[in-house]
Amino acid sequence: MLASYLVADNSKPELDGHRMHKLNIVFLGFGRMGRAAFVSLNQITDRLRQEGIDPYLRAVFEADENLISILPDLTGAKAVFVDTRAARPVALSDLLHQPVGLRADDEFLIYDATPSTCHLENLVAVCEHFPQAIYLGEKPLFTRRSGLIALNHFGEQILCDFVDSQNQAVLKLLAMQRGSFRIERLRFWRLNSSGLQKLLAPQDRRGIEGGALLDKGIHDIALAAILMRNQQITGASWTVREATNLAFMPPAPDSDGLTDAAGYARIESLGPPRANAEFHYSWIGVERFDDLSTSIGQPSLRALLNRHGLEEPSWLWRTPGEEEARIALVEGTEAGRDTRLVVNLLSRPGIQPFVFHAEREEFLDLSFYRSSESPLARVLNLAIHNCVNRLPLSCSPLGAAIIAQAHQACFDIRDQALVQQPHATSDWMQSECILNV
Repeated sequence: MLASYLVADNSKPELDGHRMHKLNIVFLGFGRMGRAAFVSLNQITDRLRQEGIDPYLRAVFEADENLISILPDLTGAKAVFVDTRAARPVALSDLLHQPVGLRADDEFLIYDATPSTCHLENLVAVCEHFPQAIYLGEKPLFTRRSGLIALNHFGEQILCDFVDSQNQAVLKLLAMQRGSFRIERLRFWRLNSSGLQKLLAPQDRRGIEGGALLDKGIHDIALAAILMRNQQITGASWTVREATNLAFMPPAPDSDGLTDAAGYARIESLGPPRANAEFHYSWIGVERFDDLSTSIGQPSLRALLNRHGLEEPSWLWRTPGEEEARIALVEGTEAGRDTRLVVNLLSRPGIQPFVFHAEREEFLDLSFYRSSESPLARVLNLAIHNCVNRLPLSCSPLGAAIIAQAHQACFDIRDQALVQQPHATSDWMQSECILNV
């Protein structure tokens, strides 16, 4: 239990005669991501205390009335009920002041694990009223360009965890880049039939309302931005291929609900020479993707992986009702030699990330990055050190600059796809045009 590690009062504990830096932490939400963050914080607490940092989980906010009663015993933190059904819900800033007791000039870290539609409001509430606080978003996504205004205004207080910079496979790529490896081309495949199910029943979906591009594609676009920045490459233009009736738009009123009629989209990043990227998306699931892909002249992902001896269980996440694959083909040069890497970016129980060297026909060793800590634990560790040491967040791979760059790309792509979308509604087009002015 996390509570066993924590000090419940405001005095600073000592370790080997040295004063420790106590950092207040607040969780917004204790659903799937909130629980994952709690476990991850447990994983790093001992090591942080050895470094002189005491992460004190001060409060957990939750809207589930049944869950709120057990949170104090479960987490050792103060449980704060948020009545989201009230006609005039209490402002988050007021709840942080009272009953939590945080003051305007307090330094603390807040982890937002609420639904995506709440992130912008929460981000502004925290950053505006608590200028010394750090906002760490589970997935701070914005469906309108107006959200970028908040990123620009509060960028020095904002971190995110959706960019996978602490994934074992990504850490390996970054380490190779720090050596002699230089990326010339990136190709991402993202397949997810659960995403289609959400699109078929949009009224049941509590997440992103701006389409699947902002729900899934932004992960890969942000990751590409990090890898390119690691080579001092910035700037890219975007074009959408095979974009007929993309799954990036709300369903048309007269459609049958199958908003991803084509089932496939290819996005190209046209950056500086020797640094192009492609993003291949489908929300029809893994089983149908290859047939669809080859029918429009695109490569077969399964054939590519099988050609390198990579069997399906090593790269495919499959559970009842969900089929997901997330693969990147990374091509470049290493010590003057052409190099191709096949990277599995999924990090799920039973599905380990890997980096496969196609020419050497071997898996590159990731054991250096493997530990009891999850990628989210490594994200929290990075965020806590940023908060305690007041490091400039603009340089962070999880910082607002990457969030803004990825959003800008997604908005540009979505605007281009909107023009190609034959069933786009006039209201949706009008709202986007107004916000783009």
